[in-house]
Order: sequence, then structure tokens, then C-alpha cells
Amino acid sequence: MKPKNIIIIVVLAVFFILVGAGIGAVLNVSDDRLEQQSLETLKSSEGRDNHHAVGKNILNKEFSGVINDAEAFEDIIASNEVTVVNFFASWCDPCRRETPELIEYHEEHSGEALDVVGVNIDDSPENRDKFLGELEVTYPVFEFENEPEAIESYKIHLMPTTFFVDSEGMIVRAYIGEVGVGLIDSYVNYVKEDS
Repeated sequence: MKPKNIIIIVVLAVFFILVGAGIGAVLNVSDDRLEQQSLETLKSSEGRDNHHAVGKNILNKEFSGVINDAEAFEDIIASNEVTVVNFFASWCDPCRRETPELIEYHEEHSGEALDVVGVNIDDSPENRDKFLGELEVTYPVFEFENEPEAIESYKIHLMPTTFFVDSEGMIVRAYIGEVGVGLIDSYVNYVKEDS
């Protein structure tokens, strides 16, 4: 190969590496910026929320346990100042990414009046159980007794969706999309201040 061709190939390779790194940096900044904007919107919304479920009581529906369900769903809600209720499905990639953060949050706040509960929807028992086993989920997981009716009532159409519920079962805030520890903290603090 001619030296001129080698130089052209090297220059093109360096160019594409730099372009790829630039795109990656923009995407990371965009994710951080979106999370920051979400937190700022939460702080400035003064209790308003546009999710259909906010203001409804989650205890109006029946639940059955899947794993780590030594305590009934309604008892978990009643024993906590705030319960983070995360709706997930095994086929949902953002659900898979956020589950380790939910496990971490659950374990870090063990013994506090705060807990994480998963609610599996739109899934098969086999895929659900494989998902829970692979990720070694330690928090309680439940399912709706009447899933179609509950999904329509609470308008849970995008995955993942997370409700922040007070001790009376009222859905105070809702977040659609992947959550992390920082975002959960902000929402939990909002619910504590609101209660």
C-alpha cells in the first residue's frame, strides 16, 4: 500500500474516532441535562403533576405477591412515609437498567420509613421470573389482580413508570422513564415535604 493511502486511512480513522467521541459526549451531556431539567421542573411545579394517576389512591386495586412478599402490599404502603412503586416488565431495557439502582436504594434505606416496591405488568411469568432472578431483586414485587383494569385506571402505558406514594396510598408524584438514585431522592423528599 502506498504511503499516501496509509496517511489517508489514518486521518479518516482519527476523524471518525473524534466524531464518535463527540457524539458520545453530547449524548451523555443530554442525559445529564434531561435529568437536571426534570429535577428543576419537579422543584418548580409546586405539587402539580400532569400524570393521570396523581391524586388517585393505589390501594383501590388488589395486588398479589410475586417475590419478597412477606408483607401485604397495603401493609408496606401503610408502614412507610413514602413508597416508591415501580412498574416494570422484563422486555423493557430501561427497566433492566434502572433495577440495580432500585435495589441499591431499597438496601440503603432498609429500616427507614421508606421502601421500594416493584409491580410487574404486561409480562409472562416465565420472563418475569427470569428477569427477577438475573438481577437478584431484593425488594418486594407484586402484580395487579386485574391488570387490564388497573393499567387503564392509572394510565400506565409507558415503561418504566414510577409512582411516589404516601402512607395513605395516595399517588403524590409520578415519573415516566428510567429513574436513578438522585432522581428518586428528589421525588421522595418532595413527597415527605408535601405530606
